Amino acid sequence: MIKIQLVICKIAGKILKLLKRGSNFPGVLALKLNKNILNYFKMPKIVIAVTGSAGKGSTSSIISEVLKDSGKRVVHNKFGSNMLSGILSLLISSSNIKGEIKADALVIEVDERYTKVIFDIVKPQYVVITNICRDQPPRHGHFDLVFEKIKEALTDDMHLILNADDPYLQKFKINSKNKITYYGINKNKYSYKTNKFNSLNISHCPICNNKLQYNYYHIEALGDYTCNNCDFKRPNVDYLATKISLDNKYMLINNKQKLTIQFSVLYYAYNILAAYSTSSLLGIKEEDIAKYISKMENDKKLNDTYKYKENQVYVMNNKNENSTTFNQSVLFASNHKKKRTIVIGWKEISRRYEHNDMSWLYDIEFELLNDKYTDKVICVGRDRYDIATRMKYAGFKNNQIKIYENLDEAEDMIKKSNTDIFAIVNFDYVIPFNRLMKED
Repeated sequence: MIKIQLVICKIAGKILKLLKRGSNFPGVLALKLNKNILNYFKMPKIVIAVTGSAGKGSTSSIISEVLKDSGKRVVHNKFGSNMLSGILSLLISSSNIKGEIKADALVIEVDERYTKVIFDIVKPQYVVITNICRDQPPRHGHFDLVFEKIKEALTDDMHLILNADDPYLQKFKINSKNKITYYGINKNKYSYKTNKFNSLNISHCPICNNKLQYNYYHIEALGDYTCNNCDFKRPNVDYLATKISLDNKYMLINNKQKLTIQFSVLYYAYNILAAYSTSSLLGIKEEDIAKYISKMENDKKLNDTYKYKENQVYVMNNKNENSTTFNQSVLFASNHKKKRTIVIGWKEISRRYEHNDMSWLYDIEFELLNDKYTDKVICVGRDRYDIATRMKYAGFKNNQIKIYENLDEAEDMIKKSNTDIFAIVNFDYVIPFNRLMKED
C-alpha cells in the first residue's frame, strides 16, 4: 500500500512541476494519505543539514555545488522548501518506490523551528548552524526559543559546524557531547574596536553572565571575545580566514588556500567558510574545494553589483524581519566613503502571514548611514512611511528622505542621483530593481 501511495504522490509532483505549481503539495498529500510515510525513506550515506536564522540557503547551496563538482550525486532543496511538507516533497521526488534516496548525499536547508521533526526523519551526521538572531518576531518570538528548538533536535552523534566568532552559538557546546568544528575570520582591515550596534543578540557570558570583552568586532557581536570572570572565550578556529579582502574579492584560509568571494560582503564570506569546513570534513581535498567555490557564479537574484553611467550600484537582498542581515548591509554601505544614495523597500514583509510587525526596523543601526556621504534615502513600497519614520529617528533631515509608492515612481529620483547607489531591499524587489536600472 505504501508503495502505491508514494507513486500517487510522485505522479502528483510531476504534474504540478509541468504546471509550475505546488512544490510542497506532494508532501502535503503524502501526510494525508499516510502519516507514517516519513519512516519509509532510506537516507543516503551522507546527510547534511543547514539551519539558522539567516544564510542557510546560500550555505547549503555552496555545499551542494562543491559535492557535485567532486563527483557526488546530491539531492538538495535548492528552492528553499525547508519545512516539513517541502522536505518530504523533496524525498518523494528523489526516491525510488522502495523509498531509497537516489544520491550519495542529501543536503537540506531546514527551517530552524522544524529541526526536531526533520532531524528525526533524516538523521543528519553533520549540522551546520549559521547563526541565531532576531528574526520574524511574530513567528519565532524570542531567539532564545529558537535556540531551544534546535538544541532539542540535536543528538550526541551529530557533528556540529559552528561560527567561532559568534558567542551566542557557543551555547551549543555547554553540557554537550557533540563533536564541534569551528570556522571564523581573523582580524582584518574591516574589523573595528568599539561596538557599533546597540541591539545585540548576546553581550554577556552565557556561563557566568559577566560582560564580554572584545579585542575586535566584525559585525554586531561577531569577533574575538573573552570573559574576564571565567574561561569562556572564542574557541580555537579549525578553518580560519587568515586574510580577507572584500575589495579584491578573495580570502585565504589557514594561510594555505586562496579562493574567490563572489560578492564582497562579510556575511557571504561566513557562508563560504561554513561550506568549506563541511566539505573538508567529508574528505574533499581543500585545494579542490577552493577551486570549486572560486568558479561559482554569484547568484544575482540575491546580490549584484554593476555600473549605472559613471556610478556603482550595489544590490543587496535582505531578509525582512531580520535586523542582522540589514545591519551587515548597512555596515557595508557605511564603509563606502563616497557620495551614496540608499534605496530601502519591499512589496511585502512576509509571505507566511499577514502580520504587519515593524519592530525589527528599530533593531537596525541606520544611524551608521547618517554621515556626510549619504545624499538621500529613498523609501519605497507598501511600508514606505514606516521606513521614512525610522529614517527620521536615525537623524536624517526631511529633504534627505524621499518617499515613493513603488520602484517605477522612484525611477527618476534613483537614476538622477549622480552618486553610487545601495539598494538594501527584500528579495521581492531585487529583480524589479535590476530591471529598472538596466532599462534605457
